[in-house]
Amino acid sequence: MKSQKVSRPELGKWSLWRLFAADSSIRPHLPPTRKFSMTSLKRFLESYGMVYLKPSAGYGGQGIIKVWQTEKGYSYVRVKGETHRRASFTDLYNSLKRYCFTGNGYIVQKAIDLAHVDGRPFDIRLMMMRQKGAWRYIGALAKVAGENSIVTNYLRSKGQILDIEAALQRSELFDTETVAQIMRDMIRLGYKVCRRFDKYKTYWQIGLDLGVDKRGKVWVIEENTGPAHFLFRKLPDKSIYRRIRSIARLRRKK
Repeated sequence: MKSQKVSRPELGKWSLWRLFAADSSIRPHLPPTRKFSMTSLKRFLESYGMVYLKPSAGYGGQGIIKVWQTEKGYSYVRVKGETHRRASFTDLYNSLKRYCFTGNGYIVQKAIDLAHVDGRPFDIRLMMMRQKGAWRYIGALAKVAGENSIVTNYLRSKGQILDIEAALQRSELFDTETVAQIMRDMIRLGYKVCRRFDKYKTYWQIGLDLGVDKRGKVWVIEENTGPAHFLFRKLPDKSIYRRIRSIARLRRKK
């Protein structure tokens, strides 16, 4: 099988956030986000205590930095590395700016307190594909972060793929009725995001990374216009993967 070409939208994370934030039905599901600067970092840490710094043009979990306040100052960790500690905000900022003013810059984003499976956070890949010109929900899975990883990207964190409903149930936070409601909320949000995306550019597939916090609220984390299909092959039930590949083959024949 040929390797799947991974693409990403030309818009960076900040421009995409603004695109979606302009829709009043999507904005409540977006983590507070700003361009990285000394002012935005300080304000977000004071307001939320923990943030993620993400490269605006990055994808696949690359370059992400987790930053949080501690009793003795501040700490940060890059993807899956060691924890660095700084006593003052000035020291913290001076350490981070060498990463965050490279390339197309970084964003600072409130950290969402994601639901966990076996002590590890997970997010959800929601697969949306276009059929006969209309968006269709195809399926979803859970991406559980690998050991000591701050990202849930399967390859980068060496994590685990689970059935989505099983992951929500194993989190031990939600009963059966709540799990069903979360699934409905995710699918409804998936359609809204894809239709909003159409105002920027028309794609034939979008893989949405969604987070569920410990209260059951659904958040939009990232949008992927070249989502990895092989993730769905990791599920015990291969029907979603087969459907994805079938739609992809039909598109190639056009």
